[in-house]
Amino acid sequence: MGSQAAIYETNNMISQDEFSLFDPQKTRASVLPDKPGNYIIVLRSTSSLPIKVQISTTPILTSFQHKKEKYNVVYVGKSSKSLRIRDYKQHFTGTAGNSTIRKSLGCLLGFKLIPRDINSPQNGKTTFDEFDERTLTEWMKDNLLLFYYANNDYANVEKELIRTYNPPLNLQGNFNKTNLDFRKELSTLRSCTSAKQAPIPNNQLKLNAYPQQMQCSNCGINLTIDEGLKNEEYIKCLSCGCIIQNPIYIQNKKNKERRQWIAVLIFLVVVIIFNISSREYSTSSKGNNRIENYGSNKGPSQTKAMAGVRVYLKRHYLKDPDSYEGISWEAFGIYNKDNNTYFALHKYRAKNSYGGYVVEEKLFVLDSDGNVIKVVDDMNEVINGY
Repeated sequence: MGSQAAIYETNNMISQDEFSLFDPQKTRASVLPDKPGNYIIVLRSTSSLPIKVQISTTPILTSFQHKKEKYNVVYVGKSSKSLRIRDYKQHFTGTAGNSTIRKSLGCLLGFKLIPRDINSPQNGKTTFDEFDERTLTEWMKDNLLLFYYANNDYANVEKELIRTYNPPLNLQGNFNKTNLDFRKELSTLRSCTSAKQAPIPNNQLKLNAYPQQMQCSNCGINLTIDEGLKNEEYIKCLSCGCIIQNPIYIQNKKNKERRQWIAVLIFLVVVIIFNISSREYSTSSKGNNRIENYGSNKGPSQTKAMAGVRVYLKRHYLKDPDSYEGISWEAFGIYNKDNNTYFALHKYRAKNSYGGYVVEEKLFVLDSDGNVIKVVDDMNEVINGY
């Protein structure tokens, strides 16, 4: 059977027209059926596999024809429960820790694998850091299309899809001799990268005593990042050709964010001191001893504000409310005098949507009763709002 021949599902012939197109750039995920079935992931007509690491073999791609258009197949799969969740949410917006194709594409892009489970880093489960995952998601949406077919015989259909299209990123159940060397190299890349890099919590390079001196963790050669490359997000090892994140750039980015938070905290402290001074001046000038929580505005007590933030986090914000752990309350004060809103700056620890723990610090805007009405993520919004 040729690469453009029909696909068989048990004894019934399935035309390629049975598959429907899903474009992640144009189509909402809700159009994907919440049913079991199969999917084919292809390259857009102007795209190619992102091989930015040393692999000696170039894979041979088989085309899939849909309405007179031909697309090169890179991966096929099945979903036993929901094409919507498996196809889009897990592959296109998930993480490499739960998606084979994401892990393969990320390794081909030169991304570094890190432990997926913070509490069990030695279990061998790996993923990419948050920045690389976002970059990978953008690349997939820009370069890949998906065809889906809802059916209940997905296991047999998947076997036939692998046999017919020989997708190079399908490493299991693919016995085609064509692309065998590529699949072996990709498997080695995935396993070697995991073993070599999983214990390392920072980027593709290890920092030495001097900030400009780096060691490529792929080939081990010492590299020097000169002044002209410090602002480049990615650099290339001149020995092995591996594309890697520039740790100087990442560190500068973190330092910038840290300085921004410090500036915000200083600003909030100044605002609080100003409010207290204004309140004391107003109290003394009027000859009375009335003391209020937020300057001359009646706001919620700190206890009520803290309770309001906790209720909001657990009922409306966190994916796993039981994982919430409060760390610190940095500041309280007036957010906007004109509409009598107040703020509480809170740092906490909780699980994200992928089950890993993250530490976040957010500014919560409250009304006079202590109810959260807004969460500010961008600290520039706080500064510019005054």
